[in-house]
Amino acid sequence: MKRSGVAACAALLLLATAAPSWAQEEEERPPPPPAPVADDALADALETGELTEAEYALERARSLFQLRRVRREFGDVARPGPRDATLILRDLAARVGELEGAERTQAKRLLARPPQGAHRGLPGNGWSPGVPEGVACGPHVCVHWVNQAGDDDAPDLTDSSVPANFIPDWVELTLETWEEDVWAEQIDAIGYRAPLPDQTSSPNNGGGPHLDVYLEELGEDLVFGYCTTDDPNADDPSVAAVSAYCVLDDDYAEFGGQTPEDFLRVTSAHEFHHASQFAYDWLEDYWLVEGTAANMEETVYPHIDDNVFFLRFWSPLSRPGSPLDRGGFSDSEYGSWIFWRFLQEKIAGSPIILRKIWHRAAPVDVYSLLAVRRELSWRHLDFPDVFARFGTANRLRAYADAKKAGYPRPPLTKAYTVSPARPLIRWTPWRINHLATRFFAFKPGKNVKRGASLVVRVRLPRHGARATVIVLGDDGSRSTRRLRRNAEGYARARTRFGRGVKRVELVLSNGSTRVGPCWVDGSAPFYSCLGRPRDDRRVFELRASLGR
Repeated sequence: MKRSGVAACAALLLLATAAPSWAQEEEERPPPPPAPVADDALADALETGELTEAEYALERARSLFQLRRVRREFGDVARPGPRDATLILRDLAARVGELEGAERTQAKRLLARPPQGAHRGLPGNGWSPGVPEGVACGPHVCVHWVNQAGDDDAPDLTDSSVPANFIPDWVELTLETWEEDVWAEQIDAIGYRAPLPDQTSSPNNGGGPHLDVYLEELGEDLVFGYCTTDDPNADDPSVAAVSAYCVLDDDYAEFGGQTPEDFLRVTSAHEFHHASQFAYDWLEDYWLVEGTAANMEETVYPHIDDNVFFLRFWSPLSRPGSPLDRGGFSDSEYGSWIFWRFLQEKIAGSPIILRKIWHRAAPVDVYSLLAVRRELSWRHLDFPDVFARFGTANRLRAYADAKKAGYPRPPLTKAYTVSPARPLIRWTPWRINHLATRFFAFKPGKNVKRGASLVVRVRLPRHGARATVIVLGDDGSRSTRRLRRNAEGYARARTRFGRGVKRVELVLSNGSTRVGPCWVDGSAPFYSCLGRPRDDRRVFELRASLGR
């Protein structure tokens, strides 16, 4: 395909289970709350009622491309993160119908494709008016570019084909990436739904039903790329699946840390997965939307470790006490990709498990965590047990790429030294949030005899709580054991603790998936289904003693 020139631009059954609580309330699912980009002047204006959600979504979208103008109007407005554009524009696309007059016109310009959008010198975003457009298509994807040397939005127009085919090398690389790498892996190999055809976006649909990818100068605004929708059904809350189009930076020259080609590759894998997600449910929970997209970078391009940044910043590895399904907070939804990697690598041994979860999440009345539970139940697995295994795998960094890529090790909550001089760690309470984990270590002190043992006791709350003991030997050996909880909530284990034992670790996990009515309680708006978790800050107790 790379040298062929311009081509012509031409289910699983769901497991029947009870409906989620919000469906029983007969509430219409609203759009997700606007993405909390920063605690800044726009956030204050939303909180005080100066801006409605729709107006806030418009101003936040404007800040992607016209930050100075927004700052002149509102004051201290933060620059969105380089990966925030997809969710920010999703917020706006879901609320265009709530705007009127000039505000609606601005919103439509921001959501318009680059050839129809306004140039950055005008309200909106897009190419300069009247520039010549080039189009190169494969079987499924069309790449559009500004075909005028010297224009800000034009890629490098060098064409080294022999004979010349009048398609720039960068455009050919983009088309090859999307067709032969991204589409081939995600749609053909794994079996995700293809992005929906966009004929209903006519007359501005890119010229046909293909998925359209536009190249534009986004780097000066520190935006890697995004996918959004101009589907006319996007403002209908009963419609879950919509068509998409995508926009990428034209050269990735403004970003450091890896080559422009690798930035193109991982951004393409990530953003294309959003386009496929739109064919299921484009308004799904943050941690499912961004977590699975970040994991897709690793699936398509395992040799590029760009997404490891999120593990170091805010993830179950760096912040295990933060709920796994928390989204919209310090990019925590991106760091959740390690959970999807765990399911793919350790539970199923295949990325197909994530495709099945997206299939289960497709109906409007099913949300992310419910879809995961249903898939695990179909595999005869209990979610709290799987979540406990996830915590143990994290502590041991038991992933294929962990050592090479430098995954961080989750921090200990507390380390104890147990010895004849201090043979007892008395009952100690610790609070743990839902879908969160704490790690404890017990180290042999001086004069611990060769045949000594350690007796660990725990008291676990009722819903979703699990305890796992890890014994680490001086020789690098490791063994794990799940503690069995009795009817009163107590569990105990005796482990070897003498010579040859480096330390014993205790993993306490709160795998509760209980959530209050979905889409109703806004006090914790960025967890699964925007509901209130019922088992946050549950008290776990531990005790340890030196034995023989």
